[in-house]
Amino acid sequence: MRATSVKSETSVNESAETLRLALPLMTRNEIPVTPENYAIWFHYVANDRPGLKKYIDELLEKQTKFTPELNESIHQQFLSDGDLVQIEQVRRSIASALAEATTALRQSGSAAGRYSEILVNFDRSSGSAESLDDIYRLLHSVLEETQQMQKSMEQLQQEFIAKSEDMDKLKKELEQVRKQASTDALTGLYNRSTFFNSMEEIEAAAGSTTNPYCVVMIDIDNFKRVNDTFGHLVGDKVIRFVADSLRQSIKGQDCAARFGGEEYAMLLPETRLKDAVTLCNKIRRNIALANLVRSGTKEPIGQITISVGVAENHPGESRMDLMARADEALYRSKQDGRNRVSAAED
Repeated sequence: MRATSVKSETSVNESAETLRLALPLMTRNEIPVTPENYAIWFHYVANDRPGLKKYIDELLEKQTKFTPELNESIHQQFLSDGDLVQIEQVRRSIASALAEATTALRQSGSAAGRYSEILVNFDRSSGSAESLDDIYRLLHSVLEETQQMQKSMEQLQQEFIAKSEDMDKLKKELEQVRKQASTDALTGLYNRSTFFNSMEEIEAAAGSTTNPYCVVMIDIDNFKRVNDTFGHLVGDKVIRFVADSLRQSIKGQDCAARFGGEEYAMLLPETRLKDAVTLCNKIRRNIALANLVRSGTKEPIGQITISVGVAENHPGESRMDLMARADEALYRSKQDGRNRVSAAED
């Protein structure tokens, strides 16, 4: 019990210290203390979100004004892993719709059972009826139940039509939430978490066989120059342009993701190293040949280039070791002058 108390005390003290450091930074930069904004600066002080501190430090160095639009963009880029509140709302709506449908079915079953009993009783009673009046009364009773049963079935049909429409709507909402949770808000590419999930699936599918697959690490060269010269809105445009170039170049089970900032990764199943290098060189050349301009002034942004590192999996190699080899190859591309593709060494 003592250990738990100490741990809890330490956690509270750490949170209080983070709060003490974060609030003055927000005040100094005229940032409203909303839950979303505080989350940004909490993680900035804690330095536990890859790329977030570096990104904000660059903004602070340029004395960029933290507008509501910029604050929202930062939150979506680094902290938004899907709207958990919306996910919970969809889950509850589905549970409610299923419960109502189950109740309707149960009521329908009860009504059908009662109607069946009435028909059996009519069959038995009609044989022992002593007069036409007796038969008339029995028949009248059956007709009333038949009409009631017809109304119940019509009502049930309308309820199920309405429930079907509700379920279709909920399905679309769930698909939207799922997409938000698995993709990067700025580019529409997969996010880091989804990339690792895809990598795990590919690794499991390969099993102990020799099916090759490659991991590609990509970085925009001299991206800070773009932000410093043209601002972060143009920087975001460049990030989306590179993302689109990756998206247009992959196919089938290939996967492209944004890792944060100006970093990307690709997963190429059933692909040998030399073929992956060929593909990456094609992407690199297409990006280098593009002539990007500012939307309003048509001012040239300058040549955009990327550096790339490619690694092919080894049997029994862990995912992190494979990623590390691809990252080392990327670093070598940077060291050798940028705008090039390097293959990882075995």
